[in-house]
Amino acid sequence: TGIGLGAFIAFFAFIGFEDMVNVAEEVKNPARNMPAAILLALVIATGMYASVSVVAVLALPVEQLSASTAPLTDVLAQLANYDPRYISAISMMAIINGALIQMVMASRLLYGMAKKGWLPGTLARVNAKTRTPVNATLIVIGIILTLALWLPIQTLAIATSYIVLVVFSMVNAALFALRLREGRATEGWSVPIWVPLFGLVFSASLIIFELMQH
Repeated sequence: TGIGLGAFIAFFAFIGFEDMVNVAEEVKNPARNMPAAILLALVIATGMYASVSVVAVLALPVEQLSASTAPLTDVLAQLANYDPRYISAISMMAIINGALIQMVMASRLLYGMAKKGWLPGTLARVNAKTRTPVNATLIVIGIILTLALWLPIQTLAIATSYIVLVVFSMVNAALFALRLREGRATEGWSVPIWVPLFGLVFSASLIIFELMQH
């Protein structure tokens, strides 16, 4: 259904919050502040997404929104009579900013895995001046450019949603297994055991639901 597909693709909009953990070493008291920051960012972003959706539905008929190739541009033109190029420019800046953040985080992920010996050591090399993982960054940029130039945005969004849901399922399964084996943590942030179980079931259910539609 359209609602199911929308819920599935919506995970594409929530990519990035988990990337905060990659800079945990630069945060004061990360055991306390990092979980709170992730939850706060999720709440704020969800509120903003919901607000934009409500405004869009109230501004234009659903049929017009679903048929539009640029619904937010149509909403802005309807409500404020602004030049559509403004929203297009803002959208492009947001997309570029998101891509840059993912490049930084993905390269740090490859760098960390290479340092542990899970990936080729060349990915762990850092620039002598900037102290950044240049090789890992170049690999990530190459992958992103290849995908962006060859695949439509909707295909990328769906594929990314699949990947994110698989990762979420694996992380929740790992946390659930750790809680069963080691019990609740005595330090830092800890959640009830039903939280990772719910996350695992919910993520896996969305994957199965979407696969059944095809």
